[in-house]
Amino acid sequence: MAEKVPRLVASIDIRKFRLDAMDGFLLTRIDGRLGKKQLAQDTGLPEFQVEKTLEKLEKLGVVELIDPNAPATNALPAPTRDRMQLPEFTSIEGSAPKYDPKELDEEIDLSADQKKRILDMYYRLDDLDHYTLLGVGKEADKKTVKRSYFELAALMHPDRYFNKKLGSFKSKMEALFGRVTEAHDTLVDPAQRLDYDAYLDEVATTKGMEAMFERALDESRKAAAAAVVNGTVTVARDSVPGVRQTTSPGPAVPQGPSAQELQARREALAKRLLGGQSVRPAAQTAPPPEMPNPLRYASSGDAVDALKRRYEERVENATLAQSRKYVQAAETALSKNDFVAAASSLHIATKFAPDDTSLAMRYQEVKNEADKVLCESYVKQATYEQRSQHWPEAARTWQKVAKIRVGDVNANAQAARCLLKAESGDMHAAAEHAKVAVSGEPSVVEHHATLAAIYAKAGLTASARRAAETGLALDPANAALLAITKKAAKA
Repeated sequence: MAEKVPRLVASIDIRKFRLDAMDGFLLTRIDGRLGKKQLAQDTGLPEFQVEKTLEKLEKLGVVELIDPNAPATNALPAPTRDRMQLPEFTSIEGSAPKYDPKELDEEIDLSADQKKRILDMYYRLDDLDHYTLLGVGKEADKKTVKRSYFELAALMHPDRYFNKKLGSFKSKMEALFGRVTEAHDTLVDPAQRLDYDAYLDEVATTKGMEAMFERALDESRKAAAAAVVNGTVTVARDSVPGVRQTTSPGPAVPQGPSAQELQARREALAKRLLGGQSVRPAAQTAPPPEMPNPLRYASSGDAVDALKRRYEERVENATLAQSRKYVQAAETALSKNDFVAAASSLHIATKFAPDDTSLAMRYQEVKNEADKVLCESYVKQATYEQRSQHWPEAARTWQKVAKIRVGDVNANAQAARCLLKAESGDMHAAAEHAKVAVSGEPSVVEHHATLAAIYAKAGLTASARRAAETGLALDPANAALLAITKKAAKA
């Protein structure tokens, strides 16, 4: 009998579950044909991680295990919707709405249910892809997309509420209508839809990479603080042998034992280690010579030192075993050219072997390659967002590139421009990115123009004028810079 493979449960709405980026990344690769090993190869994730994630998804009822020869249902059916109702997006279980509930109190000519759904959609626009926004599956044909669009457009177009009091909801409905129209125009055009699907794949890939790095950081933090001894007991590196550590507060600690009690305990411990023989005081006459026994020690101090050495060796062996496990996972990932998974595993391995210089160098080498892969995906993603004039999203993605490629002129310049064009972009962050671009390429007038425009938007007139004058020294006829200096002179 063929091994069962995971498949999405068609009747489930995955948005109501608390899923992290790794779960979502794996879900994008589940098609009812790939088994656990194939999914690991396709995603670059370690097999044990794929298996653990699949167990979680199966328990939640998001996926089911089926015979691979059974009929496949790759796409979730489009949710049914009353023609006179806005689509409803289920909030993540246990999370609060993204909007301020006070906004529901605004006195306008919309029902409470309409206001709630408009607010929910509006504040989730950044999280909704075109398919989810229109309420269709990825396999939906042109006719299905158009039908869903016309239903939504008729409900959300502000003209439908002519002479109605809409208040602050009017601008939100206009934004929603614009995004629904964009979704329709993209999905009914074969070439645009192909580009958009490629963009969604890049988003899923980068989220999966980010999730791997985040989990690696989390595991490495734990590894740096503790080592697993004998596979069951966790012992801190600086803990005392024989004393179980705890992080929970306990009762007041009493005064320690006296010097005499400590000496008695040491002698009792040494007696057990010496095979029941009494410990002779240093001044006592030495016993008759006998054949040396490797299981016995000359003094209680030697016995305690030996116990401490055995403890330290046990911890060291356990940590080295953990390190080797993650190094092996990294080598497996590298054999598939998956630098991100390899870097994640090596990062954890270095925490189990902090003194291994060659391992640290190997990690940095692979991390550099992983950063290249991640940046390439970010650049593709940001380019599409920029071309679609999604300025906030493009700014965030370019900032991720700039964070990895420290000092990269293009990434910083693009991040600054996108933040400038975003309606509510962070002008302080934009100025910092623009300064990096100016410093890296001081002879490029466009960088000075961007910095001057950012200062002007932030209301820093004097700074805007100085930045513009610097740019005009390179290009005295630059219209954008001349406009900024003229406006600054009037201020």
